[in-house]
Amino acid sequence: MNTANIVFTSDLKRAIDSAKFLKPSVKIISNPIFRETEIPIPFSKLLLGLKLHSSIWAVILRFLWFCGYSNGCESLKDAKRRAEKASKFLAANANEHKNVVLVGHGFFNMLIGKELKKMGWKGKKKVNTTHWHATIFFLDA
Repeated sequence: MNTANIVFTSDLKRAIDSAKFLKPSVKIISNPIFRETEIPIPFSKLLLGLKLHSSIWAVILRFLWFCGYSNGCESLKDAKRRAEKASKFLAANANEHKNVVLVGHGFFNMLIGKELKKMGWKGKKKVNTTHWHATIFFLDA
C-alpha cells in the first residue's frame, strides 16, 4: 500500500473508507466493477420463516449460489465474467501506474485473483479472503 500510485475500491462505502484509512494521501477511484458478489434471496416463504443466525444463512445461500441458484442477484457465471473484466482493468492500470492497489471484498477478490493468474500474474496459491488481509500479484520481468 505504501508504494501504491493509485488505489481502486468498489463503490461500497466500507471499501472507500478502508482505503482512505489505509492511505489518506493517495488518489482513490471507486468503481462498481469491484463490488462484492451478492447472496441470493431465499426462494421460499417457508425458508424465510426459518430462524437461523445470519452467518448460517450466508453459508447456506452462498452454497446454493455455487450450485447455480441466484434468485435476485448476479449469477456465479456473470460474477466470473465481471472478475475477468476487473482483472483486465487492474492489469492495464498496473502497466500504466506500476503499483496499484485494490481495496475490495473477499470473495470477489478471489475471483479476480484467479483471472489474474490465468493472465500470467504470479501470487499466492490461495487468495486470502478474510478481513484486512492482502494478496500481492506481480508479473515476472
